[in-house]
Parts: sequence; structure tokens; C-alpha cells
Amino acid sequence: MVTVLDLGLIQAFDVIFPVLLVFALVFAIFQKTKVVGDSVGINSIIAVSVAFMVLISDTLTQIINFMVPWFAVVIIFFILLILIFQMFGATDADLATAVKDKSVYWAILGIALVILLAALGNVLGQSFTEKAFEAGQNVTVTGSSGVASSSFEGSVTATLFHPKVLGMMIMFAIAVFAVALLSGG
Repeated sequence: MVTVLDLGLIQAFDVIFPVLLVFALVFAIFQKTKVVGDSVGINSIIAVSVAFMVLISDTLTQIINFMVPWFAVVIIFFILLILIFQMFGATDADLATAVKDKSVYWAILGIALVILLAALGNVLGQSFTEKAFEAGQNVTVTGSSGVASSSFEGSVTATLFHPKVLGMMIMFAIAVFAVALLSGG
């Protein structure tokens, strides 16, 4: 049965979208920074070459396909956050000074790094886990669940939600807020 949200046809083009995205990003970066000069032709040839190299790598295509929706969600979140701030009286000048703050850059870089690590884990994690558990390796598995299991997702979940790790995260958060509040200017 066909529905409005049937994405079966769009998934046939899931190789095209990363190629177009990489072409657009590389071309825009070269045009803006003028690394290889002002020539649009040279910049476009390099961008097409890089985009076709991405097309060759199935792993890189899968990583980009995983990352793009998450970046779209983050961008929508930031736009809605800006709209909420403006609804409560923030002016464009206030937002411009907030954007120039280094902590905003570090927050955006941290979010991008988390998305990149999640994409790498999603695409490459299970294959690396299976290679680690191949015959001849000195690895002991006691069950299907736990930290030392052959399921990458299960191992990550068991590690992140282990009581010692959760306690460490809480202590780290308390330390970060204590340093921020005690050293605040």
C-alpha cells in the first residue's frame, strides 16, 4: 500500500544526494576561500572530482547519509531557539554578540563531533566488532548482552548505562558547573 510518507523511491537516489552535497560544499569553500584562485572552472572541476571520489566510497556515502538528517535537526533546533529568544525580547544585536562568543563555536563543534562519532559508530561499529570477535582472537564472550558482546549496539548501550559510567558523567557535570560558576566573571 502506498502512503504519503513512502520513501522507497527516494532511497533509490541515496547515492546522488551525498555527491551533490559534497560538490556544493567543496565548491562553496573553494569559492569563498579562493585557495586555488578565482577561477570558477578550476573550482568546479576540483569539486566534481572530490564528489566522484565520495561516490566511489560506499562507507563515506553511508556516513554522509547518516549525518545529514541529524545536522538538519540541529539546524532546525537552533533556528527555533533563536525564534524563542526573539519572542522573549532578544534583539538582532544581542544575537549577533552571542554568535561571536567562543563558547557558541565550541558548542557547535562539540555537537558536530558527536554527530560524526555517532555516524562512524553506526556505519563501521558492527563490522569492527565482528572483526574483533573473529576466530583466533583472545576474546571471551560470556553472553549475548553485556560490555563484551558481539553486538556493537548492545556493547555501547551496556557501557554508557553502566552505573559507574553514569556516576562518572554526573560527577563530571558537577565539576564542570562548579568550575564555571566559581570562575565566572
